Amino acid sequence: MKNLSDITSPNIHHIMSVRALLDDQIKNLFDTSPELKEIDKDQFEIAVSHLANVQYLNGIDSDDIIQGIVGAEGDEGIDMCYLFCNGILIQDEEHPITSDSTIKIKFFQAKKEDSFTVEGFRKLIEGIEEIFDLDLPLPELKIIGANENLLEKAELIRKVFFKASRERAKISCEVYYVTIAPSINNLPEKFKYLENKLIQNPFQIPFKFEYWGGQKLIDLNRKFDEKLEIKFDGQMLNILHKGISTTGKCGFVSGNDLMSCLIDKEKGFKSYLTEGNIRYFLGEDRKINKSIIETALDSNKAPVFWAMNNGITILGEDIVPVDTNTYSVKNPQIVNGCQTVHCLHRAYTTNNKNSLPPTLKVFVKLIQTGDDVNTQSDIISATNSQNAVRTASLKANDDVQKNIEIHLKKYGFYYERRENYYKQKGLKGAKVIGLLKLTQIVHSIANKESIVATNDTANLFSTNSKYQSIFYHGTDYDFYLYCVKLFTKVWSLKNSDLRQKKHSQDERDWISKGGFVLLHIISTLMFSQAEFNQKGVKTTEQVNYPWNIKKTPRKNTFTLRKKWLLGKLDDEDYMNSIYKEAVSIFKIAARLYATNNPDKPINSLFKNRSFDKDYVRPRITKYLDKAEKSN
Repeated sequence: MKNLSDITSPNIHHIMSVRALLDDQIKNLFDTSPELKEIDKDQFEIAVSHLANVQYLNGIDSDDIIQGIVGAEGDEGIDMCYLFCNGILIQDEEHPITSDSTIKIKFFQAKKEDSFTVEGFRKLIEGIEEIFDLDLPLPELKIIGANENLLEKAELIRKVFFKASRERAKISCEVYYVTIAPSINNLPEKFKYLENKLIQNPFQIPFKFEYWGGQKLIDLNRKFDEKLEIKFDGQMLNILHKGISTTGKCGFVSGNDLMSCLIDKEKGFKSYLTEGNIRYFLGEDRKINKSIIETALDSNKAPVFWAMNNGITILGEDIVPVDTNTYSVKNPQIVNGCQTVHCLHRAYTTNNKNSLPPTLKVFVKLIQTGDDVNTQSDIISATNSQNAVRTASLKANDDVQKNIEIHLKKYGFYYERRENYYKQKGLKGAKVIGLLKLTQIVHSIANKESIVATNDTANLFSTNSKYQSIFYHGTDYDFYLYCVKLFTKVWSLKNSDLRQKKHSQDERDWISKGGFVLLHIISTLMFSQAEFNQKGVKTTEQVNYPWNIKKTPRKNTFTLRKKWLLGKLDDEDYMNSIYKEAVSIFKIAARLYATNNPDKPINSLFKNRSFDKDYVRPRITKYLDKAEKSN
């Protein structure tokens, strides 16, 4: 037998060093996010999807990442799959799609292997072909071995494709083949042939392909600073004042130069540069959108485009000169003018010409804030206050949101009221909670509408009354701590339960998709069992109804029970027991729904906005009444 020293080469050293470093980073991911170990999915697939999240998956929440993992056997070569509309995760066919929408479908195959194989890539390509083979009924796809998760993804992709085609929205696909190979050079020649099978699809859907090795995954895990180079057209104005750290620059920028720095190599808008969830704003006022696009396309109106629009405002931690009229902006955020930019991009890509009239100028304001988060938030609120934007992007800067972030951070949770703020710092897993996710959690617990929380999250910001039923500056901030801790606990219990494979396939689907339903049930049981003092007497009371978070501490449903509720979260036996009771209640409610709706698929319950009121709450009442009688 040869000694290791006899066969070692520089390339082997590289393979070993890359693999060792990657293994250490993956181990660190699971050590710092131990809840991921409980998930009944391939650990390499979990790691790849979390590492890719910020740069490739728009920074979605950890539980949404997990939902996109298709599974092991029967995945037809597709390990992960995610659909986005204007950068927002599509979770069902009712997601709004308009002619302004850009749909991206992302397919991943992730194998912890040292090389890229033709067989592995062929299987991935064939799996994607099967999804877009509209003559292949989904039941036949099941017959040839597709698992339930893939069938659901295939059905969603087909429905989104049909809807996008009707609305004339843009749609494209991205294919990622991921291994731990030390190099992506010398890929098999047959890969080009297999790529062309998808590129030449009958629907003319654009496909792009990327191949990632171990070094790419290591690079994805590094903290990074985004840089944006803005080139002013002619003279610009320096804005500074003695004793004030916030400085700025403003002037005109050619529309074509602006587009060249704000689009990626696939000509898509860099949506992650927009602050918060401002992307929801795109398409809200289609008349304004149409007017902006028409002006940008009209060579006669283009010279006065700058006068007909407010321009854009970009914040940056630092702004440094590159040359006479070009400046590099560190970690930029577009905080005003996102609608203008999206419309300019649509005009820019009309008929694939990728250009705007050369006379079109945009007024651009750059503001250097350093890392002062409060200054950034104040500017964002001020620059958007004149708009009719009522989305999470503006709410993110409310005092209540800032206070929640500060409060949760004291207990090791990172609240991303600003999109990807902590993920870009390298934080991952269930400890990072997004604004929309917390909205869903609180609405399920306080307002008892888990299905509405799942499907209509954006609408919960549409009126002050709805918003303040979830986020209120005067409420007990420990309530948000309770919500987050309960969510992570239920998430962990659910994943541990699914690993045991003791439920039927239908029941596994309900549990897998029904996290917010379980959150509704468990929180209701806990609140109803919680002991609190009423006029000096220890008592309990059923809380199987929506309750008002705005009530004063002496009457607040949570505050009265706070000590008991927070204490029980650390009682493993109690939490395991109440989880089992909640699953039982959920199963009964789901079967009753199926009985009452024989013509609908059983999983349609996750689209039935009255499921909580008509099926879940009555079952909880029966359970609590029976428990009271037995006591």
